[in-house]
Amino acid sequence: MKKIILSLTFIFFAFSSFAVSLEDFSLSVEPLFGMKYGQIDEYVFAQNANFSDDKLSELNWEIKPEFYYGFKLNGGWKQFFANTRLSFGIPKNTGLMIDSDWHNTSPSEVSAEKAAGHDYKTAYSEHDNHLDYDLNFGFKLGYDFSVKEKYKILPAFAFDYSNIKFTAKNGYGKYGYGTDKTFKTKNGYYAQYQDTENQYRVSYNGMRIATYNRITYFFWLGSDFSADLPKNFEVNTGFFFTPYIYAVSYDRHLTRSIDFADLTIGFFGAFKWNLGATYNITPKHSVSLNAEYLYMRVLRGKDYFKQASSNTYKESSEADGGAGAKYFNLTLSYKFKIL
Repeated sequence: MKKIILSLTFIFFAFSSFAVSLEDFSLSVEPLFGMKYGQIDEYVFAQNANFSDDKLSELNWEIKPEFYYGFKLNGGWKQFFANTRLSFGIPKNTGLMIDSDWHNTSPSEVSAEKAAGHDYKTAYSEHDNHLDYDLNFGFKLGYDFSVKEKYKILPAFAFDYSNIKFTAKNGYGKYGYGTDKTFKTKNGYYAQYQDTENQYRVSYNGMRIATYNRITYFFWLGSDFSADLPKNFEVNTGFFFTPYIYAVSYDRHLTRSIDFADLTIGFFGAFKWNLGATYNITPKHSVSLNAEYLYMRVLRGKDYFKQASSNTYKESSEADGGAGAKYFNLTLSYKFKIL
C-alpha cells in the first residue's frame, strides 16, 4: 500500500511540475497578407572602364506592387522567444523592367580615345515586368527584456531567405546605333539613345525579353522595441542590419540566347526598419498592422556568362556583376495564441 501511495505521490508531483513548467511556454499562429512596393536592381560594371563611372548596364525590376500571403509561427520559453515566417508572392504584372546601357564605358566596345566626351546613356528600353514567384522564409531568435511589464526590449539574431523571379515581356527600345546600325562603325563610338538622327528603335510586342532570378541569404542583428498602450493597443518598432549577405542572380537574355550569373557578397550591406501596431481583441486573439522598409546597397561581385545551349558558365574577365534592392512591406496579420 505504501508503494502505491508513494507512486501516486510521485506521479502527482511530476504532473504538477510539468503543469507549472508549461506556463513558461508560449505558442501562437499568425496568418498574414501583405503588399510589397519597390524594386530589385541589377548592374554590370566594367573592370577597366573608359570613365570614372564604370557602370555598363542597369536593370530595374519593379515591384509596384506585389501581393503576398503566408503565416508566422511564434514560440517562447520564459524570456527567450523564436518565430519563423513563410510567405508566397502572387504572380502578376508588377510594373516595368527598365534596361539602361552605357556602351562607351567599355574598352572592349569603344577605345578610350574615341570614348572621350561620350559618357552618356546609349541604350534604353522598357518592358512589362511579370512576377513569376517570390518565396520568402525566415526565423528570428532573441531575448525579452521587459521594463515595468509595459515596455519590452527584444534583441535578436535573424535569418531571411528570398527567392524571386521575374519575366520581362513586350515593350520598346531606343538605341544609339544609328538608323542603319552603322553609327558606331562610322564614328567609333555610340550615340545617345535620345539622338533622333542616329537612333535605332525596336518594338518588342508579343515577345519575351529576359528572365531574372535572385536568391539572397540575409543574416541580421538588431532589436525590436514595444510598448503597451491604453485600450488594449501595442506599438512596436525595430531596426536590423546585416553583418553578411550572400546573393546569386541569374539573368537570361532570351533575344540574345545568352545567360549571365552574378555572385555578390556583402558585409554590412543592408538594413531594415519596421513600425507597427497591435490591437488585442482578447487575451488569445489580436490583429496587427506592420510596415517595413528594406534597403540593400549595391553589392559588387563576380560576373559569369554562357550560351543558352551550354551547361557551363565562364567567369568574365571584363565585367563585374552587381545587385541592389529597396522596397516597402505592409503586412496585416491575425494572431491566435495556443499557449
